[in-house]
Amino acid sequence: MTANIIRYLSLILLIIIQPDRLFSSDIEKSHKISIYSGASGTIERDDATSPFIYRGYSLPIELGYRHNRPRSRQIFYAKLEKSRQVSDLPDYNTAGLTHYVKSTDIHLGYSYLLRTFKIVKFKTEIFLGAEINALMNLRQHAYYNNNEFLMLDQFNSLGLRAQIEKKFASDKQSLVLSINVPALSYMLMGNIYNTYVGDKIDPLMNYPGNMLTYLSKKGDIVSFNKLICFKTDFTFTRNLSRNIGIELKHSLRYYKIRQYKETNFSKNLQNQFLAGVVFNF
Repeated sequence: MTANIIRYLSLILLIIIQPDRLFSSDIEKSHKISIYSGASGTIERDDATSPFIYRGYSLPIELGYRHNRPRSRQIFYAKLEKSRQVSDLPDYNTAGLTHYVKSTDIHLGYSYLLRTFKIVKFKTEIFLGAEINALMNLRQHAYYNNNEFLMLDQFNSLGLRAQIEKKFASDKQSLVLSINVPALSYMLMGNIYNTYVGDKIDPLMNYPGNMLTYLSKKGDIVSFNKLICFKTDFTFTRNLSRNIGIELKHSLRYYKIRQYKETNFSKNLQNQFLAGVVFNF
């Protein structure tokens, strides 16, 4: 159902821009499976837990699937990243005092794109469409022994995605630049003043049932008024043979969540340099 919604939105966009392309037949198709890893740096600040900025590095793992047709693209990706972040405050290990964040970041996305422009002279194509994605950033904060608490950023979004593809003369190398901007999201844990006070937090103190079930029913539908987010990917591909290639990828993601009126915000900037292998079928 979700894939059909994205497909219909993309078709409407194509009808507005270039309706004649809907009636062309597709001949060539390809399936691509990719796996990446590399270096990732994260800068994060959560006003509901600390006034300090936390930084950390990790080795993420990302899996991708692409179904390429001459006039359309279907893209799925799944990323997992676990990191340990620290602030600029000193860490008094000898006294048993610590302050750090253990972060688990999961990001899933599916997009459907249609070709809207083609520049034959430069072997460049431009695709527009929609993407639905889910992002979860679970953080375990520790300030001293036996005193830890959890914080969560989680939202499911529907947004716009644009992609530019450039092929070189030999067709063995290509560049792809894409950007996704969520427009409408279902966000959990809104109206949080801190980790102990808020419209979503207070009822949890004595809630006898499942916490995850409770939170999933207490989400808010938000747009740019509470959530600003974008993600860009720049990918270089070199085909070694017909069925295998290598890819270098740079990803940049940023989001800012308004937690409580104009007082509290959660901000996250993620910068990744990845290398991977792509299999063509």
